[in-house]
Amino acid sequence: MNRSPTIRDVAKRAGVAVSTASLALNGKPYVSRETRFRVLQAAEELGYHPHSLAKNLADGRTRNLGLITPISLEHLFASAGFFSRLIRGMHRAAAEHGYNLSLHIAESEEEAVTRVRAAIRGRSVDGLIITNPTVTCPYLKDLKRHRIPFVFIGRPLEEATYVDNDNVEVSRIGVRHLIECGHRRIAFLNGPAHFTFCVDRLVGYRAALAEAGLPYEEDLVWQSDLTEGAAYQVVWELAPKHEFTALFAGSDVQAVGAIRALQARGVRVPQDVAVVCVNNTDLTSHFIPSLTAVDLHEYWLGYWAVKRLVQTIDGERTEHPVLIPGELVERESCGCPSQDQQRRG
Repeated sequence: MNRSPTIRDVAKRAGVAVSTASLALNGKPYVSRETRFRVLQAAEELGYHPHSLAKNLADGRTRNLGLITPISLEHLFASAGFFSRLIRGMHRAAAEHGYNLSLHIAESEEEAVTRVRAAIRGRSVDGLIITNPTVTCPYLKDLKRHRIPFVFIGRPLEEATYVDNDNVEVSRIGVRHLIECGHRRIAFLNGPAHFTFCVDRLVGYRAALAEAGLPYEEDLVWQSDLTEGAAYQVVWELAPKHEFTALFAGSDVQAVGAIRALQARGVRVPQDVAVVCVNNTDLTSHFIPSLTAVDLHEYWLGYWAVKRLVQTIDGERTEHPVLIPGELVERESCGCPSQDQQRRG
Protein backbone atom coordinates (compact mmCIF):
# COMPACT_ATOMS: atom_id res chain seq x y z
CA MET A 1 0.00 0.00 0.00
CA ASN A 2 1.31 3.43 -0.92
CA ARG A 3 1.97 5.64 2.10
CA SER A 4 0.48 9.09 2.48
CA PRO A 5 2.81 11.97 1.55
CA THR A 6 4.55 13.74 4.42
CA ILE A 7 5.83 17.25 4.89
CA ARG A 8 9.30 15.90 4.09
CA ASP A 9 8.01 14.82 0.68
CA VAL A 10 6.58 18.28 0.12
CA ALA A 11 9.86 19.93 1.14
CA LYS A 12 11.86 17.66 -1.16
CA ARG A 13 9.60 18.31 -4.14
CA ALA A 14 9.68 22.06 -3.55
CA GLY A 15 13.47 22.06 -3.01
CA VAL A 16 13.33 23.64 0.43
CA ALA A 17 14.08 22.66 4.02
CA VAL A 18 11.36 20.95 6.07
CA SER A 19 11.23 23.95 8.41
CA THR A 20 10.67 26.27 5.44
CA ALA A 21 7.90 24.03 4.11
CA SER A 22 6.24 24.09 7.54
CA LEU A 23 6.37 27.90 7.68
CA ALA A 24 4.95 28.17 4.17
CA LEU A 25 2.12 25.69 4.78
CA ASN A 26 1.09 27.42 7.98
CA GLY A 27 1.15 30.96 6.61
CA LYS A 28 3.99 32.17 8.78
CA PRO A 29 6.15 35.19 7.82
CA TYR A 30 9.78 35.12 6.66
CA VAL A 31 8.94 33.05 3.57
CA SER A 32 9.05 34.71 0.16
CA ARG A 33 5.97 34.68 -2.04
CA GLU A 34 7.75 32.57 -4.64
CA THR A 35 8.85 29.98 -2.09
CA ARG A 36 5.41 29.87 -0.48
CA PHE A 37 3.78 29.29 -3.85
CA ARG A 38 6.30 26.55 -4.74
CA VAL A 39 5.61 24.73 -1.47
CA LEU A 40 1.85 25.02 -1.89
CA GLN A 41 2.08 23.76 -5.46
CA ALA A 42 4.13 20.77 -4.29
CA ALA A 43 1.57 19.99 -1.57
CA GLU A 44 -1.24 20.14 -4.12
CA GLU A 45 0.56 17.89 -6.59
CA LEU A 46 1.37 15.31 -3.89
CA GLY A 47 -2.07 15.46 -2.28
CA TYR A 48 -0.58 16.36 1.09
CA HIS A 49 -3.10 16.89 3.90
CA PRO A 50 -1.69 17.57 7.39
CA HIS A 51 -3.21 15.20 9.94
CA SER A 52 -2.68 17.75 12.70
CA LEU A 53 -5.33 20.00 11.18
CA ALA A 54 -8.23 17.78 12.30
CA LYS A 55 -10.27 19.61 14.94
CA ASN A 56 -12.40 18.35 17.79
CA LEU A 57 -16.04 19.37 17.39
CA ALA A 58 -16.38 19.85 21.15
CA ASP A 59 -14.77 23.31 21.17
CA GLY A 60 -17.99 25.30 21.11
CA ARG A 61 -17.72 26.35 17.48
CA THR A 62 -20.21 25.99 14.66
CA ARG A 63 -17.49 24.66 12.33
CA ASN A 64 -19.08 26.85 9.64
CA LEU A 65 -17.37 29.57 7.62
CA GLY A 66 -19.32 32.07 5.56
CA LEU A 67 -18.38 33.46 2.14
CA ILE A 68 -19.98 36.78 1.19
CA THR A 69 -19.65 38.08 -2.38
CA PRO A 70 -20.94 41.68 -2.55
CA ILE A 71 -21.31 41.75 -6.33
CA SER A 72 -24.22 41.37 -8.73
CA LEU A 73 -25.32 37.91 -9.84
CA GLU A 74 -24.55 38.97 -13.41
CA HIS A 75 -20.94 39.66 -12.43
CA LEU A 76 -20.77 36.47 -10.36
CA PHE A 77 -21.92 34.24 -13.21
CA ALA A 78 -19.87 36.13 -15.79
CA SER A 79 -16.80 35.42 -13.65
CA ALA A 80 -17.76 31.80 -13.02
CA GLY A 81 -14.30 30.51 -13.97
CA PHE A 82 -12.62 32.73 -11.41
CA PHE A 83 -15.05 31.93 -8.61
CA SER A 84 -15.16 28.18 -9.24
CA ARG A 85 -11.39 27.94 -8.77
CA LEU A 86 -11.52 30.27 -5.79
CA ILE A 87 -14.17 28.13 -4.08
CA ARG A 88 -12.30 24.90 -4.83
CA GLY A 89 -9.30 26.24 -2.93
CA MET A 90 -11.51 27.39 -0.08
CA HIS A 91 -13.24 24.02 0.10
CA ARG A 92 -9.95 22.16 0.35
CA ALA A 93 -8.61 24.35 3.14
CA ALA A 94 -11.94 24.25 5.00
CA ALA A 95 -11.96 20.45 4.83
CA GLU A 96 -8.39 20.28 6.15
CA HIS A 97 -9.46 22.25 9.20
CA GLY A 98 -12.76 20.43 9.72
CA TYR A 99 -14.98 23.33 8.63
CA ASN A 100 -17.95 23.64 6.30
CA LEU A 101 -18.28 26.53 3.86
CA SER A 102 -21.51 28.37 3.06
CA LEU A 103 -22.11 30.97 0.35
CA HIS A 104 -24.06 34.15 1.14
CA ILE A 105 -24.82 36.05 -2.07
CA ALA A 106 -25.15 39.82 -1.70
CA GLU A 107 -25.85 41.74 -4.91
CA SER A 108 -24.74 45.07 -3.46
CA GLU A 109 -22.74 46.52 -0.61
CA GLU A 110 -25.98 47.42 1.15
CA GLU A 111 -27.10 43.79 0.99
CA ALA A 112 -23.66 42.72 2.21
CA VAL A 113 -24.22 44.83 5.34
CA THR A 114 -27.49 42.96 5.92
CA ARG A 115 -25.79 39.57 5.41
CA VAL A 116 -22.99 40.44 7.81
CA ARG A 117 -25.42 41.60 10.49
CA ALA A 118 -27.55 38.48 10.07
CA ALA A 119 -24.49 36.25 10.49
CA ILE A 120 -23.50 38.16 13.62
CA ARG A 121 -27.00 38.02 15.17
CA GLY A 122 -27.58 34.38 14.33
CA ARG A 123 -24.07 33.25 15.31
CA SER A 124 -24.33 30.86 12.37
CA VAL A 125 -20.65 31.04 11.41
CA ASP A 126 -17.31 31.18 13.21
CA GLY A 127 -15.92 33.65 10.69
CA LEU A 128 -16.50 35.36 7.36
CA ILE A 129 -14.60 35.67 4.09
CA ILE A 130 -15.60 38.68 1.99
CA THR A 131 -14.56 39.19 -1.63
CA ASN A 132 -14.18 42.32 -3.74
CA PRO A 133 -13.62 45.03 -1.11
CA THR A 134 -14.34 48.54 -2.31
CA VAL A 135 -13.04 51.93 -1.28
CA THR A 136 -16.00 52.29 1.15
CA CYS A 137 -16.59 48.80 2.70
CA PRO A 138 -19.66 49.90 4.73
CA TYR A 139 -19.85 46.52 6.52
CA LEU A 140 -16.33 46.81 7.96
CA LYS A 141 -17.43 48.77 11.03
CA ASP A 142 -19.91 46.02 11.98
CA LEU A 143 -17.24 43.35 11.61
CA LYS A 144 -14.82 45.24 13.84
CA ARG A 145 -17.39 46.33 16.42
CA HIS A 146 -18.68 42.80 16.97
CA ARG A 147 -15.18 41.29 16.71
CA ILE A 148 -16.24 38.50 14.40
CA PRO A 149 -13.19 36.93 12.70
CA PHE A 150 -13.02 37.89 9.03
CA VAL A 151 -10.67 37.93 6.05
CA PHE A 152 -10.92 39.85 2.81
CA ILE A 153 -10.06 38.45 -0.59
CA GLY A 154 -8.76 41.72 -1.98
CA ARG A 155 -7.00 44.69 -0.44
CA PRO A 156 -9.17 46.82 1.87
CA LEU A 157 -8.29 50.48 2.36
CA GLU A 158 -8.46 50.15 6.15
CA GLU A 159 -6.21 47.88 8.18
CA ALA A 160 -7.58 44.34 8.10
CA THR A 161 -6.47 40.78 7.38
CA TYR A 162 -6.54 40.00 3.67
CA VAL A 163 -5.34 37.69 0.91
CA ASP A 164 -4.82 39.07 -2.58
CA ASN A 165 -2.71 39.21 -5.68
CA ASP A 166 -0.20 42.02 -6.03
CA ASN A 167 -2.50 43.76 -8.49
CA VAL A 168 0.01 46.50 -9.26
CA GLU A 169 2.44 43.80 -10.40
CA VAL A 170 -0.34 41.91 -12.23
CA SER A 171 -0.87 44.90 -14.53
CA ARG A 172 2.85 45.49 -14.92
CA ILE A 173 3.31 41.89 -16.06
CA GLY A 174 0.64 42.17 -18.75
CA VAL A 175 1.51 45.64 -20.00
CA ARG A 176 5.25 44.95 -19.89
CA HIS A 177 4.70 41.93 -22.14
CA LEU A 178 2.92 44.08 -24.72
CA ILE A 179 5.70 46.66 -24.56
CA GLU A 180 8.32 43.94 -25.05
CA CYS A 181 6.38 42.84 -28.12
CA GLY A 182 6.90 46.33 -29.59
CA HIS A 183 3.68 48.15 -28.70
CA ARG A 184 3.81 51.81 -27.68
CA ARG A 185 0.14 52.82 -27.62
CA ILE A 186 -1.66 50.45 -25.28
CA ALA A 187 -5.28 50.96 -24.26
CA PHE A 188 -6.39 49.76 -20.82
CA LEU A 189 -9.92 48.47 -20.26
CA ASN A 190 -10.24 48.57 -16.48
CA GLY A 191 -13.10 47.62 -14.17
CA PRO A 192 -15.13 49.92 -11.89
CA ALA A 193 -12.97 52.37 -9.93
CA HIS A 194 -14.68 51.61 -6.60
CA PHE A 195 -12.99 48.19 -6.45
CA THR A 196 -9.54 48.43 -4.87
CA PHE A 197 -8.06 45.85 -7.26
CA CYS A 198 -9.01 48.11 -10.17
CA VAL A 199 -7.34 51.06 -8.46
CA ASP A 200 -4.16 48.99 -8.03
CA ARG A 201 -4.18 47.73 -11.61
CA LEU A 202 -4.33 51.28 -12.94
CA VAL A 203 -1.25 52.04 -10.83
CA GLY A 204 0.49 49.03 -12.38
CA TYR A 205 -0.47 50.09 -15.91
CA ARG A 206 0.99 53.55 -15.36
CA ALA A 207 4.12 52.10 -13.76
CA ALA A 208 4.81 49.80 -16.73
CA LEU A 209 4.47 52.71 -19.16
CA ALA A 210 6.76 54.91 -17.04
CA GLU A 211 9.41 52.20 -16.78
CA ALA A 212 9.48 51.99 -20.58
CA GLY A 213 9.61 55.78 -20.98
CA LEU A 214 6.12 55.88 -22.51
CA PRO A 215 3.64 58.66 -21.76
CA TYR A 216 0.44 58.03 -19.84
CA GLU A 217 -2.56 59.04 -21.94
CA GLU A 218 -5.80 59.30 -20.00
CA ASP A 219 -7.83 58.96 -23.22
CA LEU A 220 -6.56 55.37 -23.54
CA VAL A 221 -7.87 54.33 -20.10
CA TRP A 222 -11.43 53.03 -20.36
CA GLN A 223 -13.83 51.58 -17.80
CA SER A 224 -16.59 49.03 -17.95
CA ASP A 225 -18.48 46.73 -15.63
CA LEU A 226 -16.94 43.28 -15.37
CA THR A 227 -19.26 41.73 -17.97
CA GLU A 228 -18.85 40.89 -21.63
CA GLY A 229 -21.75 43.09 -22.73
CA ALA A 230 -20.47 46.17 -20.89
CA ALA A 231 -16.97 45.71 -22.28
CA TYR A 232 -18.33 45.28 -25.81
CA GLN A 233 -20.28 48.53 -25.58
CA VAL A 234 -17.34 50.57 -24.26
CA VAL A 235 -14.86 49.29 -26.85
CA TRP A 236 -17.39 49.61 -29.69
CA GLU A 237 -17.85 53.26 -28.84
CA LEU A 238 -14.27 54.27 -27.98
CA ALA A 239 -12.01 52.19 -30.22
CA PRO A 240 -12.70 54.16 -33.44
CA LYS A 241 -11.85 57.43 -31.68
CA HIS A 242 -8.30 56.51 -30.65
CA GLU A 243 -5.13 55.11 -32.16
CA PHE A 244 -3.71 52.07 -30.36
CA THR A 245 -2.07 48.80 -31.32
CA ALA A 246 -2.68 46.82 -28.14
CA LEU A 247 -5.24 46.50 -25.39
CA PHE A 248 -4.82 45.27 -21.82
CA ALA A 249 -8.13 44.07 -20.30
CA GLY A 250 -8.79 43.81 -16.58
CA SER A 251 -10.53 40.44 -16.89
CA ASP A 252 -10.99 37.56 -19.30
CA VAL A 253 -14.68 38.40 -19.69
CA GLN A 254 -13.86 42.00 -20.58
CA ALA A 255 -11.27 40.79 -23.08
CA VAL A 256 -13.86 38.64 -24.86
CA GLY A 257 -16.28 41.55 -25.08
CA ALA A 258 -13.50 43.85 -26.31
CA ILE A 259 -12.33 41.43 -29.01
CA ARG A 260 -15.86 40.91 -30.29
CA ALA A 261 -16.36 44.67 -30.50
CA LEU A 262 -13.06 45.10 -32.35
CA GLN A 263 -13.92 42.32 -34.77
CA ALA A 264 -17.34 43.88 -35.37
CA ARG A 265 -15.46 47.05 -36.34
CA GLY A 266 -13.31 45.09 -38.79
CA VAL A 267 -10.25 45.09 -36.53
CA ARG A 268 -8.27 41.83 -36.48
CA VAL A 269 -6.86 40.35 -33.27
CA PRO A 270 -3.91 40.02 -32.98
CA GLN A 271 -2.88 41.24 -36.44
CA ASP A 272 -4.18 44.80 -35.95
CA VAL A 273 -4.58 44.97 -32.16
CA ALA A 274 -2.88 42.68 -29.65
CA VAL A 275 -4.80 41.74 -26.51
CA VAL A 276 -3.65 40.60 -23.06
CA CYS A 277 -5.99 40.14 -20.11
CA VAL A 278 -6.13 39.23 -16.43
CA ASN A 279 -7.56 35.83 -15.29
CA ASN A 280 -6.45 32.55 -16.82
CA THR A 281 -9.59 30.42 -17.05
CA ASP A 282 -11.13 27.87 -19.40
CA LEU A 283 -12.54 30.82 -21.33
CA THR A 284 -9.08 32.18 -22.12
CA SER A 285 -7.82 28.87 -23.53
CA HIS A 286 -10.98 28.01 -25.51
CA PHE A 287 -11.83 31.41 -26.98
CA ILE A 288 -10.70 32.11 -30.56
CA PRO A 289 -8.13 33.56 -30.64
CA SER A 290 -6.96 32.01 -27.37
CA LEU A 291 -6.14 34.71 -24.85
CA THR A 292 -2.77 35.61 -23.41
CA ALA A 293 -3.54 36.10 -19.72
CA VAL A 294 -2.01 36.83 -16.34
CA ASP A 295 -2.90 33.84 -14.16
CA LEU A 296 -4.04 34.93 -10.69
CA HIS A 297 -3.92 31.38 -9.26
CA GLU A 298 -7.41 31.82 -7.81
CA TYR A 299 -7.30 28.39 -6.18
CA TRP A 300 -4.55 29.56 -3.85
CA LEU A 301 -6.35 32.84 -3.14
CA GLY A 302 -9.28 30.81 -1.82
CA TYR A 303 -7.07 28.32 -0.02
CA TRP A 304 -5.13 30.98 1.86
CA ALA A 305 -8.22 33.02 2.66
CA VAL A 306 -9.58 30.07 4.64
CA LYS A 307 -6.18 29.35 6.20
CA ARG A 308 -5.90 32.96 7.35
CA LEU A 309 -9.47 32.96 8.67
CA VAL A 310 -8.92 29.80 10.72
CA GLN A 311 -5.70 31.28 12.12
CA THR A 312 -7.67 34.38 13.13
CA ILE A 313 -10.37 32.24 14.76
CA ASP A 314 -7.62 30.39 16.66
CA GLY A 315 -6.29 33.68 17.99
CA GLU A 316 -3.09 33.76 15.93
CA ARG A 317 -1.68 37.08 14.73
CA THR A 318 -2.22 37.61 11.00
CA GLU A 319 -1.03 41.15 10.29
CA HIS A 320 0.91 40.21 7.16
CA PRO A 321 -1.19 39.86 4.00
CA VAL A 322 -0.74 36.80 1.82
CA LEU A 323 0.03 37.96 -1.73
CA ILE A 324 -0.24 35.35 -4.50
CA PRO A 325 2.05 36.15 -7.47
CA GLY A 326 0.61 36.45 -10.98
CA GLU A 327 2.07 34.54 -13.91
CA LEU A 328 1.86 35.30 -17.64
CA VAL A 329 0.40 32.54 -19.83
CA GLU A 330 1.13 33.34 -23.46
CA ARG A 331 -1.33 32.38 -26.20
CA GLU A 332 -2.49 33.69 -29.58
CA SER A 333 -4.17 37.02 -28.77
CA CYS A 334 -0.96 38.95 -28.07
CA GLY A 335 0.53 38.01 -31.44
CA CYS A 336 3.99 37.72 -29.88
CA PRO A 337 5.92 34.56 -30.72
CA SER A 338 7.38 32.87 -27.67
CA GLN A 339 11.13 32.46 -27.31
CA ASP A 340 10.82 28.78 -28.24
CA GLN A 341 8.89 29.73 -31.39
CA GLN A 342 11.50 32.36 -32.23
CA ARG A 343 14.31 29.81 -31.86
CA ARG A 344 12.48 27.32 -34.09
CA GLY A 345 11.87 30.08 -36.63
